[in-house]
Amino acid sequence: MKQRTIKTDIGCLNLIEENEKLVGLEFVEGESSYCDDSTLLKHAEKQVQEYLQGKRKNFEIPIFFKGSSFQEQVWNALLRIPYGELRSYQEVAQMIGNPKSCRAVGNACNKNPIAIVVPCHRVVAAHRKIGGFGGGLDCKQRLLEIENIEL
Repeated sequence: MKQRTIKTDIGCLNLIEENEKLVGLEFVEGESSYCDDSTLLKHAEKQVQEYLQGKRKNFEIPIFFKGSSFQEQVWNALLRIPYGELRSYQEVAQMIGNPKSCRAVGNACNKNPIAIVVPCHRVVAAHRKIGGFGGGLDCKQRLLEIENIEL
């Protein structure tokens, strides 16, 4: 496993690679000092920074999920939410063919291991209420602003 911590406008993020795929993008408190020099992590850092600067709409980083089959269904559905658009937990539940699983969808979003790249920030509660976010609500609001999404 290789890791690289990057400083961004929204705080420090830890990028995690296994087998030449991104398996984690986590919000970290304080300063970490991971600085593995892999090509993938350098590309991931560049793409995340470009996204946060409003210069990138899509990520071109190989990813790999580690989760239950249900979580992986949800995370794959999140990848289909276009830049600049929102979906509710209910809509994501419908996307995966399980319309009664809104709460479980919310839990899967909460467990999303590859934040930002897998855009759980584009998922909101009913009536376009912001809902939760692992990086904090201010961070979620900032990510929505980058994509010109108003609640």
